[in-house]
Amino acid sequence: MRGVNKVIIDETDWDEFDMYLSGMSIPEVSERTEIPLSTLRFRFKKAGILRSRADGVRGAADKGRLSSNKGVSREFTQEWCDNLSKAKLASGEKNSTGIDTSKGYPRFTRGKNKGVFVHKFVMETWLGRKLVDGECVHHIDGSRTNNDINNLCLMTLSGHAKLHRLQDELEGKQRQRNENGEFL
Repeated sequence: MRGVNKVIIDETDWDEFDMYLSGMSIPEVSERTEIPLSTLRFRFKKAGILRSRADGVRGAADKGRLSSNKGVSREFTQEWCDNLSKAKLASGEKNSTGIDTSKGYPRFTRGKNKGVFVHKFVMETWLGRKLVDGECVHHIDGSRTNNDINNLCLMTLSGHAKLHRLQDELEGKQRQRNENGEFL
């Protein structure tokens, strides 16, 4: 390791290792040497002298470089909260499509049907009633996003499970279950 036991009179003679080992932080060393932070981290890690994050935070706290309001709870006025709520609603109206497909089946994310699957909504609208217990909607072509009424079929839960089991047998698939015993 370079410069650990070296007596240095002038700081301008220091290299990045000397500065870091003397207790300076990586941002401080970077500021003085104009070497990028990521390069310094890489070099210090490779040399085996990189301090842990906790040590770095403790060092910054000792030097008074941490934010003074860290851990302090703040109080917000009702007017502030109302304005924040209005701004979030306006942002949602402007940017939201209203449909989320992250879970596989499209689902409404806004309005009175929030949380309802699109295929279920389409079938209930076409039937003119809500689905009852034991009923489900099947996508005929297998595409979860094709919610055209001509692609949807109302089935019982048991009939739907039987249909998929038969389709899997015909295709030679062995269905897998997750840790909860549900089919994937």
